[in-house]
Amino acid sequence: MIMKIFSLENDMIFTEEYINVLQIQDKKLFTNVINSLNDNINNIEDTKERIIILDNDTEIKIEKEVLMIIDVFNIDFNQKKIQNALYNKIEKIYKQEFERMSEFQNVFQKLQLNVLDEFPFEFNYKESIGIQEYLKLLGLKISNNKEKIIDTIFSLIDVVEYLSIAKLLIFVNIKLYLGNDEIQEVYKYAMYKKVNILLIETGEEKEPIKNEKILFVDSDY
Repeated sequence: MIMKIFSLENDMIFTEEYINVLQIQDKKLFTNVINSLNDNINNIEDTKERIIILDNDTEIKIEKEVLMIIDVFNIDFNQKKIQNALYNKIEKIYKQEFERMSEFQNVFQKLQLNVLDEFPFEFNYKESIGIQEYLKLLGLKISNNKEKIIDTIFSLIDVVEYLSIAKLLIFVNIKLYLGNDEIQEVYKYAMYKKVNILLIETGEEKEPIKNEKILFVDSDY
């Protein structure tokens, strides 16, 4: 997989051998790149920076295949993209086995209120219910009760990997909050789970740590 930011000379190539870091010195360019990615994720085409991602020479839809985390303190595990993927996954598991689906409907039918027979008029109601309707009634959500930022990031990588919600997970400025040892743990976990991640950082050029490849963009781009 390759990311192309057209105002930059070099592309970012994603492999299983290292994690990419885009280190941008100029704050205006940094802001433009983040804004442009955010606009693409929200399906806004008119952006300041033209950015495309190729997977086997095919351009992927950024709004569907990229998840970007700007605020690691408030990661929304129940945003629409994740919630839909979770419900679809559970529904698929049930539908793979006819017996389990039948059992689910039988349980639902037993829950129907017999008290309705006490009324002197008739009711219309569903005699069966879809899996996703039931999950919404339950208010099923992924909990995020981790105390440490790194544990929350591990959980997010698990979600991305298990639910296949994105081909690229982007973190913005997480090096502000994690030390090098913790960053390396994140790298190792993402590589183990085979989840492509990209760090976009602002500031001066730094020496790369283990499992890291830095594309440094100076003030002259």
